[in-house]
Amino acid sequence: MRRKARLAAARTLSPTVRELTLEVDPAPDGAPFSYAAGQYVELFVPTKGLTMKRAYSIASAPGARGPNAFDIAVTRTSSGQSSDSLHAHALDAEYDVEGPRGGFVRRSRDKSVLFIGAGTGLAPLRAMIQDELRVESPSRVGLLFGARDEEHILWRDEWNAWQASRRFVGDITLSRASANWPGLRGYVQLHAVHAYAKIAPAEVFVCGLSSMVIDVVRALEARGVDSSAIYSESYD
Repeated sequence: MRRKARLAAARTLSPTVRELTLEVDPAPDGAPFSYAAGQYVELFVPTKGLTMKRAYSIASAPGARGPNAFDIAVTRTSSGQSSDSLHAHALDAEYDVEGPRGGFVRRSRDKSVLFIGAGTGLAPLRAMIQDELRVESPSRVGLLFGARDEEHILWRDEWNAWQASRRFVGDITLSRASANWPGLRGYVQLHAVHAYAKIAPAEVFVCGLSSMVIDVVRALEARGVDSSAIYSESYD
């Protein structure tokens, strides 16, 4: 079902990524906009003379922004007309939204889980992490996140809160880290197996560019991780 939405809030996450909080109009019967952490929406973006449909992962847990609101993260690209528009739109800009869609979601909280993402591949993982950490559970929650450099670490303000949870184990790896960076270096592919070993056995959710996702899945399967325990979502 298509619903109307407006831009309720926005902030800059990195030199190329803008977080948008969209508030969806209630359904005719008053039902709230419901979704599962990890799903995405189709957003109809007004641009110069055109309306373009683009898929964006929901980047906040259900209810985290209220009963009818959610976050997305938009990367501005050199040839992206819709991303240019979404980076330029002022508050109260209006959109059409369809969804939610997708099966990139947790089936059970009984198992530990490792999330692996790079860039805005962190968006659906952030929603799932928020959803996981707000309930009590003995299962552990791991995150391996990859970015270009310190400026491109997304939702950096939330890492301290996540680290405060006894359940959370997180690492950031940078492909172009400064000399002073104390964390991991290189692409997530180099560290996926080690990240898994920290909380194994676990389900694994991988999101990011197709080439990264393929390499991570191959590395984990070579390590002996059952393919049925690996869930992935990719984009080009």
